[in-house]
Parts: sequence; C-alpha cells; structure tokens
Amino acid sequence: MSKSVYSLLLNDEVIHLLDNMARVNGLSRSNMVEKILANAVGYETPEIRANNIFLEIEKLLSRSNTMRYLEQPSSYMASIMSALSYRYNPAIKYSVELFPKSAHLGSLKVTLRTQNPTLIEHMSDFYRLFAFLEKKYYNENAMHIVDGARLTRLFTFPTQAVSTKELAEHLTVYVKDFDELLSLYFSNLTNPSAFSIIEKKFIDLKQNRIII
Repeated sequence: MSKSVYSLLLNDEVIHLLDNMARVNGLSRSNMVEKILANAVGYETPEIRANNIFLEIEKLLSRSNTMRYLEQPSSYMASIMSALSYRYNPAIKYSVELFPKSAHLGSLKVTLRTQNPTLIEHMSDFYRLFAFLEKKYYNENAMHIVDGARLTRLFTFPTQAVSTKELAEHLTVYVKDFDELLSLYFSNLTNPSAFSIIEKKFIDLKQNRIII
C-alpha cells in the first residue's frame, strides 16, 4: 500500500487530544490519524487487519487448555506458548508474523529453548519430517528453514478469498495441527511404526484445510 504526504489544517485542541490518543495506543500521530480515518471510511489497513487477526486468534485460543496466547511483541506479530510432551515439559513458542508488504502472507517461527543435544536432534528430525509431509500432501511450494531446535515456515497467500476472521481461524488451526503432530511424534519416539502413524495423522488433519 503506497503512502503520500498530505497537509491538514487542524485545531490545536484537536491535535492535543490526538497526540494523547496516539500515546495511549503506542502510535505516531500520522498512524493515529490514519487509523481513525480508516475506521471512519470502513477501510482495513494492513496494520488494522493484522490487529484484527491477532484479536481473533487470541479469542480462539482462550478456549484451549494446552496453548496460551501472549501479548503481541509488535503490530504484526503474536506469540503462542505450549508445552512439549518430553521430560521436564519444556516450553515451545510459536511466533506468527504477518508481512505488510511481501510476496508471502507471513511466517510461523517455532522455537524451543534448550541445550539438550538429544532434544535438539529430535526436534530437527521432526521439522524435516513435517516439511516432507507438507510438500507431499499439503503445499508443494511450502518453504521451511530448519536450524537446530528452530523452524521457520513461510506462509503463502490463500488461493481463495477469505475474510479476516476466516484467515485467523486458518492460522490458529495450522498452529494447533503442528502442535498436535509434534506431541504425537514425541509420544512415539521408540515406536518403529512412528512414521506411518504421523503420516496418517497429518493426512487426516489436512483434509479440507485451506492451503497457506
């Protein structure tokens, strides 16, 4: 979305109130003006859309017993916490980021803070398995970056039109599916049929899922 410079003649009292409002919302004066005007004319800016998506994700996760929504670290990013089904139940963090100007919708970053080499190896193995299954059964153009206990998955834009609420639901479901598969993987570490079990579960989960 392109932007241009405009001059406005406004009352000083209005500017004073506007600046107070911007300060409360953590926005610049220009961004506050844009937000007010966008709401007034019914236009959803990329920032407003991202905020609406994250508000919906937070609402959807409020009913979850295993995942917790965290405050947004930025206007275009939200984080979700879960616990890994492994010794000491280490915390796993899912960071969903939306790109305002990009060929990609956004990304999911999965991180696990650990120095345990065995756990890091297990996580890397799962990431590679997940990437393989995605490319085979879900999105052949999916892009994954695996770095030890960290994974970055770039999201593509849906091929069909979806509302802000629907997109939030798809992103939430995607993270939940990933977390469920990860838990299934760790509960079958010593099972010789683990690959088949996870493959079947992946196929079941992704039926009728929108591709992102």
